[in-house]
Amino acid sequence: MKIKSLLLILAAVLLFAGLSPSAAQASPYEGYTYNYWGQAVKSPIAFLPSRAITGQEAGTGAWNAPTDIFISDEGLVYVLDSGNGRIVVLNSQWETVQEIKGFNNNGKEDGFKNPEGIFVTKKGQIYVADTENRRVVELNRDGSFVRELGAPKADVISESFEYFPRKVIVDKAGRIYVVGRGVYEGLIEFDIDGRFTGFMGTNRVQFDPIDLFWKTVATKEQREKLIRFIPLEFNNADVDEDGFIYTTTMDKSTLSAVKKLNPSGIDVLSMNADIPPIGDLSINRSSFIDIDVVDSGVYRALDSTRGRIFTYNEDGNLLYVIGQLGNQLGTFKNPVAVESYGDAIYVLDRDLGRITEFKATQFGSLVNHANQLYSSGKHDEAARLWQEVLRLDANYEMAYVGIGKSLLRQGEYKDAMTYLKLGNDREYYSKALGKYRREYMREYFGMYMTGVIALLVLIFGIRRFARSRKGGRVQDAVS
Repeated sequence: MKIKSLLLILAAVLLFAGLSPSAAQASPYEGYTYNYWGQAVKSPIAFLPSRAITGQEAGTGAWNAPTDIFISDEGLVYVLDSGNGRIVVLNSQWETVQEIKGFNNNGKEDGFKNPEGIFVTKKGQIYVADTENRRVVELNRDGSFVRELGAPKADVISESFEYFPRKVIVDKAGRIYVVGRGVYEGLIEFDIDGRFTGFMGTNRVQFDPIDLFWKTVATKEQREKLIRFIPLEFNNADVDEDGFIYTTTMDKSTLSAVKKLNPSGIDVLSMNADIPPIGDLSINRSSFIDIDVVDSGVYRALDSTRGRIFTYNEDGNLLYVIGQLGNQLGTFKNPVAVESYGDAIYVLDRDLGRITEFKATQFGSLVNHANQLYSSGKHDEAARLWQEVLRLDANYEMAYVGIGKSLLRQGEYKDAMTYLKLGNDREYYSKALGKYRREYMREYFGMYMTGVIALLVLIFGIRRFARSRKGGRVQDAVS
C-alpha cells in the first residue's frame, strides 16, 4: 500500500511538473495595474502572444535593425528594414507581397540610408523619414517616387540647423509633421504642397531648482560650464481620426511623457489627476519610445526601459500593461515600435528583427469593449460588462467607477456612492453624495417637519400644563 501511495504521489508530481512549463510559456509576463494609491496590484493578463515572424520566415532574408512598422487599413504590414535600406510589405497571413529596395528619382536610381520612420495614408501613399539622407521621401503605393522634402527653410531657422528626420506622420488634410533628431522647437510642419509652415507643440523647458540657484550666483565662466535649460525633444508621434497629434518624449523626469496636440499645438490630453500617463511609477521610470492611437481615445505607449506596453483610455486611466524584456515569445530584447490592428497588438523588436503579435484574452476583450461603450456614452451597457470584468478581477478600480457612473445616471445615488468609493473616484462620489442628500431631504422633509412640529406642540403643551398646575397650587395656598 505504501509503495502504491508513493507511486501515485510521484505520478501527480510528474504531471504537475509537465503542466508547469506550458503555463509559463502561455504567460511570459505578469499582468498588473496601479491602484489609486500608486501601488502596483496584480491583474489578469489582457493580451497574450499568439505568433511571431522574422525576415527569414517571411522569405525576405533577415531584417537588419528594423526601426518601424505601419499597418494600413487593409491589414498590410509595412516593415521599415532600416539596415538593409528597404521596405517589406506583408499581408494579413504574413506573406511577403512587396519589397521596395529603391526607386527612380527623376531619372536617377536612389534609395534609403538608415531610415527610421514610415507612415502610410489611407490612399496608400508611403512616407519615409530617410534619416541619414536628411529628407522625407513620398512614394506611391507601387513604390514609385513622388517627391522628397528636404530641410525646412525660413528666416526663423538658424544656419546651424541640422535636419535628420526620425519619424513622419500625415493628417487627413495632407499636412506633414516630422520628428527631427535634436529639434527642440517641436514638430516640423509642412503643408500639403511640402512648404514649411513652422514648428508645432514645443515642450516646456525642464530645469533643476538646484541648478537654477547656482546659475543665479555663479560667475559668467561658471554659468557657461553648467547644463543649459533647453526644451525636451519629441521622439515619436501618431495622429488620430480627428487630427489630434499624440507625441512621446523620452524623458523619465517629465510628467508630460505623452501629449495630445490640437491644431494650435496646445496640449489637450486628459489625465488622471492622481496618476498621469507616465508608465511605471517605480524609481526607474519608463521611457516611452513609440505611441499608437487606437480608437475611442485609447492609446498605447511603448516603454523601452522594461519592454512594456501601457494602454490608456481617453481620460488617462491605465487599462492594462503587457509585455516585458526577456527571451520567450511575447518578450523583447529591444522593442522600438507598436501598432494595433483589429483586436491584435504588434510589436517590432529591433535587435531580434522580429514582429510579435498579441491577441486579447477574455479579460482584455471585456475591458476593451466595456471601455468603448463607456467612451461612447453607453454607460448602462458598459456597466454590464464591467460586472463581468469584476468577476475576473475584483480589484479593477475602473470597473467600479464605470458601474458607479451608470448607477448615478439611473438615479441610484446610494448604490452609486458604494461603487464610486470602491473605485476611489472622489469627484463623482461627491456628486453622487450631493444628489443623494437632496433626494433624501426631498423624500423625508415632510416627515421630519411633521415630527418637528409635533415635538414643538408637545413641548408647548407640556409647558402650558406645567404652568396651569403651578398656578393652581398657588391659588390653593392663598385660600
